[in-house]
Amino acid sequence: MQPLQQIDRLSPETLDGKPTQDEWSPGRALGHALALRAEECCDLCYARAAAHTWAGRPPDPMYTERSRGVNWLATMMTARWVAYGVPVSADEMLYIAERGELAASLQQSIVNITRAHLIWRDTIGEILRDEASRLNTPREVVGNALRAVRMSCDANLVQMARAFDTRMDELSSELATERETLLHQAFHDPLTGLPNRVLLYDRINQAVLTTRRNAGTFAILAIDLDGFKAVNDSLGHDGGDIVLQHVADRLVHAVRESDTVARHGGDEFTVLLAGMALASAAATAQKLEALLSQVLCFGGEGISVGATIGVATYPSDGDDVHALLSAADRAMYRRKRERGTSRER
Repeated sequence: MQPLQQIDRLSPETLDGKPTQDEWSPGRALGHALALRAEECCDLCYARAAAHTWAGRPPDPMYTERSRGVNWLATMMTARWVAYGVPVSADEMLYIAERGELAASLQQSIVNITRAHLIWRDTIGEILRDEASRLNTPREVVGNALRAVRMSCDANLVQMARAFDTRMDELSSELATERETLLHQAFHDPLTGLPNRVLLYDRINQAVLTTRRNAGTFAILAIDLDGFKAVNDSLGHDGGDIVLQHVADRLVHAVRESDTVARHGGDEFTVLLAGMALASAAATAQKLEALLSQVLCFGGEGISVGATIGVATYPSDGDDVHALLSAADRAMYRRKRERGTSRER
């Protein structure tokens, strides 16, 4: 228990000695009597809560332990107020409110929190009336004590619910972020961050539908790196991955924002050129081949990786994603043969 410095004067160990005359005042006597029964109050609250059907997930041991501690602290704080008029501190209120945050984190139902507070309110009220009857406490003192219990219960319940809602908002935000991350991972290549094959197929299908309505055209570039196997053998897989990342970055910055650069697999990339006819697409392919042939710097050394690019256009070379990708791939192989590019990668 953290915020208990001000409770020490009401702990059972400090109540065994002979009280002063002032401590025999009705409020002091009632507060001390309540403090001596704090553990009993916790036991009663636990037993009464257990008699109810638990809402939602089964109770987590961590939550159950914290709930008992909160009940004890709330009882001692009430006893302190009755005896000495000391209000609840900000730290003590924060400790109580943390039960709501913990319940949200453990996915416990708010129904259980509310019921626990009401059970505590009724239980401590019974103990106060019982002790007041035993001590012949004046009605005004008892009324003030019960009013303090109700006010404490209401304030604590509001704080707890606020903490619960705050944590639920945080969890919802974290869940939304996690979903976005998983969605991104499902449609993007983990190495380069480029759209993967799934997203590429979707983009091409969308381009087919849009272009068909507009009677337009678009182009597909199939890009295969030349000599990548030798680079991978000399630099290792980690070095090869870095080269692929550099290639991806060069491609992204060389085309328009409306275009799509995707990693098709291994050392193969695909580019969707929106609204581009054959002549412009062929020129873009030549530009990218020249760009990718430029030396890459790795570990202070120059690495040469070339590329061969095949071009296919809609609808001349195909009217669906598979036909277009196959046509671009065939064009790429033809160009390799024409250039005498080695397929050794």
